[in-house]
This record gives sequence, C-alpha cells and structure tokens, in this order.
Amino acid sequence: MSKSTDQNEKRVRIEEIMSKGLVTLSADSTAFDAAKEMSTKVISSIITTDTDKTVGIVTERDLVKQVCAKDLLSSKTPLIAIMSSPLITINKNLLVEEAARIMIKNKVRHLAVEEVNDHHIVGLISSTDLIRFLMDKLELESDTSSLLKALYWEEEPLEEVDI
Repeated sequence: MSKSTDQNEKRVRIEEIMSKGLVTLSADSTAFDAAKEMSTKVISSIITTDTDKTVGIVTERDLVKQVCAKDLLSSKTPLIAIMSSPLITINKNLLVEEAARIMIKNKVRHLAVEEVNDHHIVGLISSTDLIRFLMDKLELESDTSSLLKALYWEEEPLEEVDI
C-alpha cells in the first residue's frame, strides 16, 4: 500500500463526528425560548425553521451579542431578529480538515451538515466536535493534549452543597 493511500484511509469524514441530534425552533420563537432549550439540552446552537424549512441558526454567541449586549428583553426578541442566516452548510462526506478550514474562513463555530443528494440537514458540526475529535483520534504529546483539554470542556450539573 502506498503512503498516500494509507494517509487517505486515516482521513475522517464529517458524518463520523457530527452531532446528529438536531434541535430546532421556529424563527418566531423567542431568544428566551432558545436560551432555555440550550441550557436544558446543554447545547450551543439551535437551527431555526420557518414552515419546516431551515432558515438559520442561533448560537450562544448570537444570544450574547444580539440580546444581552444590547440589553434586549429575551422573551420579546424573536429568533428571526438575531439568527445567523443564510446557514452555512457542508456535505456530510467532507473531510474534517476541510470543515475546519470553512469554519476559519467564515469565522463561525457551527456548520450545518447536509445529505449528499437532497441537501436535507442531517446534523451539525461545531468547533467543540473538532476539538473532541482531535483529543480522541490523534496521538498527542502530553502538553498538546493538556492544551486541547483546557480548550474543551463540557458543562456538568452543579452539585447541591449544604452550607
């Protein structure tokens, strides 16, 4: 087997690491609804829809910049006013490295993943998914591994403490 063939076999496609559990809300839902859903499900983004058609994405960053920083009332702010649109999509067969380049080029942390033929959204890939992939799949030096672990963390429920 040639070296280039061996390298191609090690390459991972987005569909292997993407998050498949899509959470959606109607574009006329509120920022409060989105924040509550993100908090409950411990996720960082929600796909916005309009009559079952995907129209955008709302992320934690959108909530901070478009609602909190502008001192808007979250229960009165519709998602359509703060969502990122159009949604940046990638094919599920794209290589992980290519998806990372697209994120960097577009300065985004989330990409919608679509089916090859029908362009139906089948998942999401986030910068957190990419860091998790690097931690799990690459043989890293301990310093690099520690750095990646420091960048990636999952929220855990706070334990109740008796005072």
